[in-house]
Amino acid sequence: MSEQSNIESNSSANRRMAKNTIALYIRMAIAMLVTLYTSRVVLQTLGVEDFGTYGVVGGIVVLFAFVNNTLVSSIQRFLNFELGRNNNTGVTKVFSNAFHVQLIFALIVVVLAETVGLYYLNNYVKLPNGRLFAANCVYQLSILTTVLRIIRAPFTASVVSYERMTVFAIVGIVNVILKLLIVYLLLISPIDKLISYSILSTCVSLSITLFYVYYNHKNFSLCRISRGTDKSLLKQMLSFSGWSLLGSVAVLATYQGCDLVINYFHGVVVNAALSIANQVYAATTSFTGNFQTAFRPQITKNYAKGDLTPFLDLIFRTTRYSYFLVIICAIPLYFECAGLLRIWLNEYPNYTIEFCRYLILLCVIDAVAAPLAIAINATGIIKKYQITISAIIILNLPISIILMLCGFSPVAVIATRFFVYFIAQLYRIIYMAKNVKMSITNYFRQSLFPCLYITVPICFSAYLIKLFIHNVLISSIIMFIISVIIIIILGLNKEEKKQLSNYIKSKF
Repeated sequence: MSEQSNIESNSSANRRMAKNTIALYIRMAIAMLVTLYTSRVVLQTLGVEDFGTYGVVGGIVVLFAFVNNTLVSSIQRFLNFELGRNNNTGVTKVFSNAFHVQLIFALIVVVLAETVGLYYLNNYVKLPNGRLFAANCVYQLSILTTVLRIIRAPFTASVVSYERMTVFAIVGIVNVILKLLIVYLLLISPIDKLISYSILSTCVSLSITLFYVYYNHKNFSLCRISRGTDKSLLKQMLSFSGWSLLGSVAVLATYQGCDLVINYFHGVVVNAALSIANQVYAATTSFTGNFQTAFRPQITKNYAKGDLTPFLDLIFRTTRYSYFLVIICAIPLYFECAGLLRIWLNEYPNYTIEFCRYLILLCVIDAVAAPLAIAINATGIIKKYQITISAIIILNLPISIILMLCGFSPVAVIATRFFVYFIAQLYRIIYMAKNVKMSITNYFRQSLFPCLYITVPICFSAYLIKLFIHNVLISSIIMFIISVIIIIILGLNKEEKKQLSNYIKSKF
């Protein structure tokens, strides 16, 4: 391929990623606004105890469903790799094998959920008096929702791998609109509110699953299900998924395991506080998650083509931009956390502010960690990486149990998670340097140093703004604007400033 062709190909890819990013951000903005509203109404309608019950009971199923995210990432990795090599036959084989694997996994989840999970729910979970029946109804509906998510995984992965982010965004918008409808129906439901909420949420999941199946059938001729399986490819996929699963189990223990630890020592009210904080965390990470979703296919495809230079360049840029995007949201959320929570929920359980602030800090770690994790998965050489990273992350669970036994605040569980994840990120940098020949000097110079340059002035500015401006909304808006200005001045290089200037001129 000629140099000119390469330039045109890269330019087309950049335009496609920009378009996909915009579509995903529109999805995110609408989703965030609706989620903020629905979360408040659901909390007020269910009450703190039922809201906490829903979080902890649904969390038991998440113990089994969380690993599904690993399988989705594995499917995307193999689809992106074959698409990067223009191997149509390989795409079909990957999709078909993935579907068969998901069916088997769904069966395993049902068996485990109806035995181990059900036993734990009825014997160890602390529930408010008289809510055992409702909790079991929520649990069974959550199992059904989990199975639907597992089955649709290959269909969702194909949409992302083909970079149909507009469709992905539209489905996300429809999803939050349906959740808005749930809130209305919940208010007028004549039956138990907690059971009603679970039934309606399951109906939404069923609708989304049916759409993805239909869209794939109509638009992706290569994504077809055949009777047989390619044993060699299946072995590769299961090996990759197996080692990825190890990492997911570690994250699973960190998140859901620690939730259960908090429930055991402090009850559902503190779980409700953590559920609220997790929604703030999810909203903040969505800024980078949507951005990284748009870049994920290109990172894997560049590696599949053997283009190491653009592969690393894309990792550096994605890391830097991810940090910029999360910091402009994290700063006002961190400094004005109490005021924003009052505006959003009016009243909230104890520990909510502390949980939120530590999870916001965790968002920053996640923002710079994800591009390296995507890059490592793209190589397919993940055995040693997953063993080590899992050993680091899993430390959060025993440390949390020890801290709770020693009488520490539940906030210590989330604080520990932050420091453990920081150590994990240091390991990712070392791993990339040794196994993908990434220059640590270049990584710091092109990714982390620009992040550090902007952090101190942004934090100092936010502190002064909070000190002198006492209106929460005005203060938050000013923090956001100042952060954007500092990022443009100190965070972008000359070429990026020039591109931004040209873009603004072309629009206005």
